[in-house]
Amino acid sequence: MTVSAGGDQFLQLDGARLRWRIEGSGPALLLLHGWALDLGSWDLVAPRLAEHFTVLRFDRRGFGLSQGKPDIHRNVDDLAAVLDAAGVARAALLGMSQGARLAIHFALRCPARVSALILDGAPAIEAETELPLARYRERLQSAGEQALRTAVLQHPLMQLRTASPAARGTLDATVARYRGLDLVHAVGRAAAPDLRQLAAPTLIINGREDSTERRQAGQLLQQTIAGARHVELAGAGHLALLDDPAAYARAVVSFLAAIIPA
Repeated sequence: MTVSAGGDQFLQLDGARLRWRIEGSGPALLLLHGWALDLGSWDLVAPRLAEHFTVLRFDRRGFGLSQGKPDIHRNVDDLAAVLDAAGVARAALLGMSQGARLAIHFALRCPARVSALILDGAPAIEAETELPLARYRERLQSAGEQALRTAVLQHPLMQLRTASPAARGTLDATVARYRGLDLVHAVGRAAAPDLRQLAAPTLIINGREDSTERRQAGQLLQQTIAGARHVELAGAGHLALLDDPAAYARAVVSFLAAIIPA
């Protein structure tokens, strides 16, 4: 069942309540947020993309305003359910950071539903050595949610390269909704996928000032996924979607326009 509340819609699914949005028209493009973020992290980019595409985005289980225990093993089913609720049979997937992992797993399990892949700032697959999750869990348990959010915003991957008040406000508002449920309800990693099996046209995005580890991960993805392209956005860090939303949207639109009929 799906219910609407303004721009937000909510889908009840297997013990969770998933928040999602849809806007624009044209070929479908589904946006997948990164760790500690939610669909609000796309607020500066989504309107630009909605000029060309039907843009879907949702809060993963346990993130943002979605309820339920976070579980990386349920994310693929949740993604499929959101597509079904929106009446979308096939979409391009744009996964940012941790969302890139979900995009890859979905594309491997449901290839007929994926028209293209865009992987932005992806971590090494099934590894996130840059995130001190145990330390964050201790901070949450000892000092509470606000102390956790403060620590998250201090992480190098969360540092903006832009002085834009809109970018700062978007990031702060998004992290303010993070509750650390994935730290409390930790689950084991999924098995590392065979990236050589990916058949969808693929674009890899990194900010040119992203971490060395993430840029190397992007290069490895390009080398492993047949035909993948790799672009780096000048003046942008890990949060390229906030550092330069105009250049980010142009890269996405340019890539998809060449492979997906309008």
